[in-house]
Amino acid sequence: MTTTTVTEAREARRGFRPRGMIWLVLRQHRVTAWAALGLLTAFLAALVVLRSEMTDYVRAHDLKDACTLTADCRPSEKTLDFFRDNLADPLHYGGIVIEFLPMVVAAFVAGPLIARELESGTYKLAWTQSVSPGRWLAVKLAVPGAAVLAGVSLLAAVYTWTWRQLPVRMAPGQWWFRSYEMIGPVPVAQCLLGVAVGAVAGLLLRRTVAAMVVASLATSLVAGVVLEPLRQKLTGPVTELSREMPGLIGDADDWIVERGMIGRSGGRIPEPDCGVGVSPDECVARHDATGWYLDYHPASHLWPMQWLETGIAVALAVLVGALAFRLVRRQCP
Repeated sequence: MTTTTVTEAREARRGFRPRGMIWLVLRQHRVTAWAALGLLTAFLAALVVLRSEMTDYVRAHDLKDACTLTADCRPSEKTLDFFRDNLADPLHYGGIVIEFLPMVVAAFVAGPLIARELESGTYKLAWTQSVSPGRWLAVKLAVPGAAVLAGVSLLAAVYTWTWRQLPVRMAPGQWWFRSYEMIGPVPVAQCLLGVAVGAVAGLLLRRTVAAMVVASLATSLVAGVVLEPLRQKLTGPVTELSREMPGLIGDADDWIVERGMIGRSGGRIPEPDCGVGVSPDECVARHDATGWYLDYHPASHLWPMQWLETGIAVALAVLVGALAFRLVRRQCP
């Protein structure tokens, strides 16, 4: 039996194990990896328990039929308060963790994963052992990228599964808008973008703490300045015209974008300020308007908007990642 055959037989008995740079990255950050896995498991278990409690409560109080199949949902104040305080609010505040994940991912990639090695000079050891700068960076991005795809996808899926159990009319007022960045594929795409932004920040700054801060802020800035304003325009809102002033809640599953008046010339007057105590009719007369308009996204727009934004975020991640590879080839000695 040849040496190659013996080696192959040993590998087959051991099963697949990461080797080379992948093994090194996992070993360097094994404490962080195990901690993240533990937190993920605990969060998933909490979501499963919370969904079970929500299901039991909704079934016991007939809330599903009362609050989603009819337009009139008036549970007792005590029932509503208990559901909101003990079930709906914990779900929402737990989802805020998912909203901050892209910044956490960006900080980890920028600091401990890349900037620390550049700051300490340990990257030179890898480069002197037939590992090119491009391959070094590829592995540095592949490991957190794979973790994001697996972990955040599972987390977002379970959170969405739990979120769907909310009776819509017990959470009125643009309910899916409040949870938009916690559900579906959007948080996964934003975390992938955080991986790419973290790589660029680490390569440019080469200082662990500075890179972590800048990467977090930059990821938040991209989400708040680029993706969020673009979100409302991914799918054109529905416009309703009426003689009466529309409310700002509408149907419980609508996301209200803008309300205002239509002038006699056909122009819009967004949310006119008529002062306190002025009736809607008097407000219309004061602005010489003919009626009101309301722009909103119905629930049917949710998933098309989610997938369109996901595509944009992934495209940005690819572009920023390409910039990182360009930087590592040009700037790293």
